[in-house]
Amino acid sequence: MKTLTHNRRDVLRVFGAAAMLLTAPQALGQSAPSSPSALGSPDLGVGVLYCGDRGDFGFNQAHAEAARALTGLPGLRLEEREHAAGTLAATAEELVGPEGCRIVIVTAAGDALPGLLAQADAHRDTVFLFSGAPLDRDRLPINTGFFEGYLEEAQHISGLVAGYASRGKTIGLVASHPAPDVLRCVNAFALGARRADSATALRVVFVGEAATPRQVAEAARALADGGADVLAAQLDGARPVCEVAEAHGILCCGLHTDLSAFAPQGFLTGAEWAWEKAYAETVALIAAGKPWKHLRQGGFDQGFVRNTAYGPAVGVEARAHADAARMQLANGNAAVFRGPIQDNTGRTVVAKGKALRGGDAELGRMVWLADGVTEVGR
Repeated sequence: MKTLTHNRRDVLRVFGAAAMLLTAPQALGQSAPSSPSALGSPDLGVGVLYCGDRGDFGFNQAHAEAARALTGLPGLRLEEREHAAGTLAATAEELVGPEGCRIVIVTAAGDALPGLLAQADAHRDTVFLFSGAPLDRDRLPINTGFFEGYLEEAQHISGLVAGYASRGKTIGLVASHPAPDVLRCVNAFALGARRADSATALRVVFVGEAATPRQVAEAARALADGGADVLAAQLDGARPVCEVAEAHGILCCGLHTDLSAFAPQGFLTGAEWAWEKAYAETVALIAAGKPWKHLRQGGFDQGFVRNTAYGPAVGVEARAHADAARMQLANGNAAVFRGPIQDNTGRTVVAKGKALRGGDAELGRMVWLADGVTEVGR
């Protein structure tokens, strides 16, 4: 998955201390009035800037589905762009300038974030919204906002279902790279699987951020050939993983969007983004000139993530347990990372009685793999 890799030093270098002290500074998470020039416009332009193919059956498509939901708002004009590597800033400038968009949504900024924040500072009449959480929580341009969804909660439920379904107690997972946001989801999946059966083992292959669908499929086949009877993923596009599982006659879990059509016999469930609410509510508030939150975070509680409908291979007991676990996460009575938790070397990484919930700074520094998880070569 795409990650935000900026830090405090990057942000301060871009703006300078004086530029960060805005005339009406807003801490993230607080509300602020919308940009005046966006108000009352008979044709409010909203631009969505994708980090790849918006029909990728993955990370970008989840955002595209939310963008389509915006078309139901009156007086709104939607402009969508896909950018290639190194062209993000130029494409954003096109949306702000020639296209006249007063709201620009960026699905994954990555290393380009400092430059985009500089653009936001230069275009105060345009609101820039980013998917992901900023690492600098102090002061950012007043016309910027961030969405963060706790996908690890949905992956935990997928893992729970997979743990029930795996007869051989070996699950294979294809992941992009061992960054904290990826490790959170891998470990959440593993904790869910071992919650169903403590004997379950998770074998993980890291294929790299730039892996092609063919390379992802090859990794999935290697896991299947190695004895995994359930396949899962944590990368931008999980379609090849589901297709390989179906071809091998084994089970699978999807990711980002509904992938059940690619494994009609073996699909179990999936961890999906649900950006429709965050998109629609934020855009509607900005368009109406009402206060809006600069940082929106949540998982099941905010309706920012969901699980794909269960497939035919999911049994009654698994459904009941998964539904109950999802409800506990949604109402705050449970946490995915509740101690004691050990890593795969036997070291205690979350102490007994401690719970790390979505947004906790420790989760953003995760470097370990949970007990029962083994990294294997490609």
